[in-house]
Amino acid sequence: MLTELLIALQFLTVVRVRHDLPFSEVALGRSGAFFPVIGLALGLVVWGADAMLRLLIPVAFLNVVIVFVLAALSRGLHLDGLADSADGLLGSRERQRSLEIMRDSAIGTFGALAVIAAVLLKLRALDLLTGSYRGPALLLSPMLGRWACVVMAYSSRPARADGLGATFVRGVQFREFALASVVALIVVFSFLEVIGLVVFLPLAGLILSFTLYCNRRLGGVTGDTLGALSEMVETTAFCLFMVLENALSRR
Repeated sequence: MLTELLIALQFLTVVRVRHDLPFSEVALGRSGAFFPVIGLALGLVVWGADAMLRLLIPVAFLNVVIVFVLAALSRGLHLDGLADSADGLLGSRERQRSLEIMRDSAIGTFGALAVIAAVLLKLRALDLLTGSYRGPALLLSPMLGRWACVVMAYSSRPARADGLGATFVRGVQFREFALASVVALIVVFSFLEVIGLVVFLPLAGLILSFTLYCNRRLGGVTGDTLGALSEMVETTAFCLFMVLENALSRR
């Protein structure tokens, strides 16, 4: 289990703990059970930074720092996946051509727009999150984004035969899906109780919709679409917490 945790940590973050970790299909797939744990750890980092720096620097500037730290700790992996997926899915209607575009490391117009939109939405949501839901948003949004990867992988097939994304998708089994989902649900409802449904259900709908779309459009999913979904869910979670706080403050 320690090896699986370390694989998840090294796969999802900038942290490098060992050079001999077995990134095999089985090991990488089994590490999916720890994806929400790594996401929650990232949330703890930005929550701690927010708590310590809020009295020292303006909140608007602090929000930029938080968004940057989240991206940097994840090696920009999910933003890169979002950009490649936007270029591939919107740049061509042909499956093979879309996959070729997604494999290209260069960022196109659609990719740039997608990244800009995600960053701006996070920044604006954090600007408006000034009350009691700011903490849960910082803690839970990264966790929910990483959990989404496991759900997509379990319910999909690889669109390509090679790559770490394909290895991960083939390796994720019901055990990983169930453990990751149980952890995510327990954490969400521990913080939010029944009102957690307001956040959880829309995100579940987003995950299901994008997963079905990718499987139909590309014949499966790739590492890029996994990263894109994680970024979409994380960004949407921040926005949902902002909407929830705004709605409750008007009651």
